[in-house]
Amino acid sequence: MQETNLPQRPKSAKAQRTRQKILEAARAVFAEYGFAKATAEEISTKAGVGYGTFYLYFADKRQALHTILAEVDDKLYQLGQSEGVEKPCLGLGALAPIKATIGGFFDSFKAYADVLKICHELSATDPDFKNQHDKVRARLVDRIKEHILKGIEFGNARNLDPEITSMAIAGMVETIAVEWFFNNREWNREKVINTVAKLYYGAVVKS
Repeated sequence: MQETNLPQRPKSAKAQRTRQKILEAARAVFAEYGFAKATAEEISTKAGVGYGTFYLYFADKRQALHTILAEVDDKLYQLGQSEGVEKPCLGLGALAPIKATIGGFFDSFKAYADVLKICHELSATDPDFKNQHDKVRARLVDRIKEHILKGIEFGNARNLDPEITSMAIAGMVETIAVEWFFNNREWNREKVINTVAKLYYGAVVKS
């Protein structure tokens, strides 16, 4: 299956601002009406631009949603990468980097839960959006795998298969995120992060 092509970013500052207005409006319209009922006309009205202007930037609403999801994917991939979070010399010997990674993922997931939920729902019937959903999950798996491989390198990770282990942990993290933010669980943030991080730590780090 060929992926939906994403439009190139415009070069001028004015065009970039218009593009961003359209994307923000699209996100709001998708959240309010759902993807199936949303229209380019409603998005244009919400953005305060002419109907034809929408098509200068996006081929259709699918391409607009894919563009939003691609940006969300990048945000999620930045999890745990803020300055001072990860110290390579620690490998997996410290709980703090794991908590920072898990916390960063949950915070980003919460911030974009509206569009992630749409992608999650569409992925059940639409192969194009399933591919997008799988890409988001794959980057989480890769990030966790990097941690595990670093732990193996420094001798403080258990003798587990990195790929299988990272997929299992990513599945746990994603399941918690879906239950928490899609089903509106009123969970305490610190308790969730501490619990998931300790499960991750206990499963992977040598005692």
